[in-house]
Order: sequence, then structure tokens, then C-alpha cells
Amino acid sequence: MKERHILYAALVLLGLVTYYSFFEFGKNQEKPPYLGPPLLFLDYRDVKRIQIKTSEGKELICERNRGEWNLIKGKKVEKWKSKIADFVSYLISAVEIDRIAVKSSELSKFGLENPPYKIVITDITNKTYQLMIGDNTPVRTCVYVKFVDSPQVIIVGALLNWELTKISSLFSPA
Repeated sequence: MKERHILYAALVLLGLVTYYSFFEFGKNQEKPPYLGPPLLFLDYRDVKRIQIKTSEGKELICERNRGEWNLIKGKKVEKWKSKIADFVSYLISAVEIDRIAVKSSELSKFGLENPPYKIVITDITNKTYQLMIGDNTPVRTCVYVKFVDSPQVIIVGALLNWELTKISSLFSPA
């Protein structure tokens, strides 16, 4: 008789643990903070071509064909395909931290009058997105970015500069 009560209690306890595991665990956990909107509303698979020009005249042009990157202009260095894939992945996943309305006469304050980098992204529908990459913010944690056709300057994480340095070895000479 005593063993039967222990068996019932164990089954009830097992049922409660199972219920909690499936339905209650994680409900009250903190949700991660909201990230800003994406810089580009594109999926990685939608990027067909990327062209990057530096203010020094160096250039890199890559095009995707059947999921594989081809180098149109630039230097093929070790692991160049993965460097391009990493850069495009970051660019697609970058989020806006803030936006600032700026007059065209004020672009020099943000390093966007003659930007160090100009990036043109072409998607599979042949729509182009033209970005200018400017200076770092004063505390160097972010970078100023501007779409050519927008009056606003966007603040993005400075990881963009790191990603640009990773692909710098691919640029063709000026």
C-alpha cells in the first residue's frame, strides 16, 4: 500500500515537471532589448552585386551567380569569397542606432562630403542602394552612414569599419 502512494506521488511530480518544462519554462525570462531597424531591408540571398569605391580610387566589385561570389574587379587573396560573404552578411544585419536630419552643407561634419567609402548594392530585382560611409562618431563606437538619396545621416555600429578593414586586401589598386 505504501509503495502505491509513493508511485502516485512520483507520477504526479513527473507530470508537474513535464508540464513546467513544456509550457512554463522561459515565460518570465527577460527579453533582449529591442534592436533598431535594419540598415537595409534585404535578405542575404537577395544581394546580387556589391561595388565598393574608396576615396583613394581603389575599387572592389563582386557579383553573385547561383549563390557563389565572383570577383569582377579586385584582388583574389586567400579566403576572398568568405571575406565577401562575411562583409555582405554584416551589412545586411547592421541596424540603425539613430537618424539625424542634415542639410547638404553640413555633410563635412560627418565625413560625408568626400566619404572614405561608397558602397553600391544591387539586389536581384536590379534595385540599387547607394551608401556613403563617413567618419566615426566622437566616441568612436559608431560610424556615420548616408544613403545617397536621403537627407538623413544614419548612425551605425563601428563594426562596419572593422568589416571594411577585413576586405581591404581585396581592393584593386588605384
